[in-house]
Amino acid sequence: MVGVAVDGAAREGPVTLRGAPVDAPDFPVQAGAPAPCRGACPVRTDAAAYVALVAEGRLADAYDVARLHNPLASVCGRICSAPCERACRRGVVDTPIAIRALKRVLAESFGPEAGLASRWHRAGGTVPPATGAPIAVIGAGPAGLAAAHDLRLAGHAVTLLEADAVPGGMMHMGIPAFRLPRAIITAEIDAIVGLGITLRTNTRVGRDVTIEALLDTHARVLVTIGCHGGRALPVPGGDLPGVVRAVDFLRTENARVAAGRDGRTLDAGPVVIVGGGSVAFDAARSAWRGAASPHDDQAAVDAARSAARGGSRGVTMISPETRAQLRVPPEELHEADTEGVTLLDGHGVVRLVGETRVEGIELAPVRSLLDAQGRFAPQLDLARARIIPASTVVLAIGQLGDTGFLHHLEGMARTGWGGVATDREGRTAHPRIRVAGDIASGPRDLIDAIAHGQRVAAALLHELGTPPRAAPPPVPAAPPMPRATRFWSGYDAIARAPLPVLDTPARSATSEVEHVLDAVGAAAEGARCLRCDEQLQFATERCIACALCIDVCPQRSLAFHDVATGLALAFDEDTCIRCGLCVHRCPTDALAFALLPTGRRAPAAALPPIA
Repeated sequence: MVGVAVDGAAREGPVTLRGAPVDAPDFPVQAGAPAPCRGACPVRTDAAAYVALVAEGRLADAYDVARLHNPLASVCGRICSAPCERACRRGVVDTPIAIRALKRVLAESFGPEAGLASRWHRAGGTVPPATGAPIAVIGAGPAGLAAAHDLRLAGHAVTLLEADAVPGGMMHMGIPAFRLPRAIITAEIDAIVGLGITLRTNTRVGRDVTIEALLDTHARVLVTIGCHGGRALPVPGGDLPGVVRAVDFLRTENARVAAGRDGRTLDAGPVVIVGGGSVAFDAARSAWRGAASPHDDQAAVDAARSAARGGSRGVTMISPETRAQLRVPPEELHEADTEGVTLLDGHGVVRLVGETRVEGIELAPVRSLLDAQGRFAPQLDLARARIIPASTVVLAIGQLGDTGFLHHLEGMARTGWGGVATDREGRTAHPRIRVAGDIASGPRDLIDAIAHGQRVAAALLHELGTPPRAAPPPVPAAPPMPRATRFWSGYDAIARAPLPVLDTPARSATSEVEHVLDAVGAAAEGARCLRCDEQLQFATERCIACALCIDVCPQRSLAFHDVATGLALAFDEDTCIRCGLCVHRCPTDALAFALLPTGRRAPAAALPPIA
């Protein structure tokens, strides 16, 4: 809530009567906080701006905004966990803006996958010669790629080392092709490497090269190897045959699919996935597809999937969180439901049952998820425990890293997830080694890894005294929202655009499930945005305290309160839908919405809540 004072003297002076609607206030404006979507984005993408540009059909301009802070915008348009959507205020009205889906619309037309139409390189501007001190980046996952991108554009010679045969980290090894086509990963990585980065694949530090050798030839070494190991389940029976880690299962399944090999990776029978994050959903949906090889003839595929949906090879997920608490995009949850995955939410595992291999899993409802300190510590209602059958149990309950190649260095403290202890900017006990991504923070979402790679790269540049890179071409500003017609446009009644998806019988391990919105659907979705990037401005000297703005507000977002100096106008931006009726109704032009640069709002004086 923002409180804006109105002093008595100002209200007695001359006022300016309303004339024609204006696009911006003709009085000094005060910068506010960024729109919630931008504030929630780890890389600070101005989602409100590109959504507004999509609404106007300016897709090329919108792509430039979406790409500016994110070298993996095409990947994120498909698999980002979308914290921006969880913060979107439109969700208070009905459902959030489909921000991630709109980013994909832009990437399809202007990302690296668009070939000659790509505008990806515009965000980097002119690539400088590699005259800066050489830097080695270990790990070509999202954090390493983002860091290498920024370091190279700052003029450093960058060598990117990857232990696997292809770069991409968990994007390639963990995320199924039906969610993220390999051509998209390849196109975006090729664009990053094409900046002049030296990529060395099949190079594992500690096996093919030592950390000492890298330090001898590079000014700094940045470790971004991720967490590719899975956590065990600390319950009786957790080590029975038939219990596998999700990361191992997904790596095996994705390698099989990429190689075009037939055959199942799991035994026939019920499959239970333990966990409620994106990795768990990927494992569950991959297991569902494992009812038949994607290379079998269509009749066999249809028969196997019908059997899976009928329960002879059911796929069940056990999540300690309730469905409402799951931190996955709603589309991901919906598609798992569509494919026949059974979600037992709000349950925890008591033990695994079996003699020579796993045969079942005992579970119980969760009474409480967190302890008194707010830490994850589920308490189960054992009186209501029950056993469900399981021939395979896939554990998606956390990931571990392997930094054994660093442990012999003095002072390198290991974390609980197998990473390296660092500060916020990736500094370690070694003066020339920094760490970024999951191996520094613990397993997080892809967008968090990108952001951490960028932050650590920026700190490293500052440490080396590297001047800021040449500014890229400026991106377009968000268009101002319509002033006099917005309320009557019906924007607040438009329903969220459903994503077009592949029919369930046609789904395989390689066919992408989600499709892209068309231009009409994208423009309609963009028009739903409440435009929280526009801040309400108030000219105290013009206000006559007529309260017409309060009377006309459909959300009751405005109110007057008595304060020591007279009256104060309280504005609740969390409920405001930016319809503009208050501005349109004000007889003295004392109110206006304005686009403002990102900044922090000064704390407002405490005011009573708006009743």
